[in-house]
Amino acid sequence: MTYKFDINYSEEERNFLNINNCEIVLEMKLSKTNFTDKEIPRRMIKYGGQYFAEIIDEDDGIVWAVLSKWKGIWHFSSYYDSLESMIQGI
Repeated sequence: MTYKFDINYSEEERNFLNINNCEIVLEMKLSKTNFTDKEIPRRMIKYGGQYFAEIIDEDDGIVWAVLSKWKGIWHFSSYYDSLESMIQGI
């Protein structure tokens, strides 16, 4: 399945992404996923060779999560409450 992502970022977010050399991802093909209904990626960026998606977490609301592959299935791990905490956590 090909996911198309929202590319609307605030001026502050765009500045932050540029300073940290993050790439805004427009779309991505993910064949096998283990996403819940709320985990459908809204926005996606690439930073340091890893992909991060903005998703709705059942407990914490909107978060940034690391996109990982395990046994051929894509899932989310390592959740961050903001772009800033994500960069610091890596």
